[in-house]
Amino acid sequence: MAEIDPLILKLDELITISRLNELAVMLGMERAVRMAKMAAVLGRLPEGAYLLGTGPSTVGIIPLTVDEVVLGRSATLPEKPAETVIDYAVNDTLYFTPHEVSKTHAKVVRREGRFFVQDLESTCGTFVNRDRVGPTDEGTQLSHGDVLSLGPSRVSTYVFYQAGSGDEHSPLTPPYDGGANG
Repeated sequence: MAEIDPLILKLDELITISRLNELAVMLGMERAVRMAKMAAVLGRLPEGAYLLGTGPSTVGIIPLTVDEVVLGRSATLPEKPAETVIDYAVNDTLYFTPHEVSKTHAKVVRREGRFFVQDLESTCGTFVNRDRVGPTDEGTQLSHGDVLSLGPSRVSTYVFYQAGSGDEHSPLTPPYDGGANG
């Protein structure tokens, strides 16, 4: 076996340690505190629809204020750039190569006040609540609390969230159940 470059060993060590440290930070905070922080932020969002990033490479809040939002990732150095412009890029390159998110993976489309997700012929698929989005023109309609996953592993995930004026859109309302079925 060829000798492994010390820089590659260092990179692997640093990537692993950073992921473990991130998990330690998260688990070092009481769950009630974590949930209170999230609820405080969600409670301040203006009325509207959002994608709430929940994966390590999707974390953040994406306001759905336009009729079409394309999700994907930037091309890696050996790849040719995508022909379609992506609106929000997932950093799906844990070891400098893509894991399962395509350069142009999926899009969320607003039609008549409702939101639909469409797979853009991604390599690993797009899923809503673990059900694969089929190749339809209309797409799969999103409802408050639905879990959108770019790929089957559920690493690059979002929750569809509708901030409204009533309790029907509170941060803790089902169908999202903390991960058991979502």
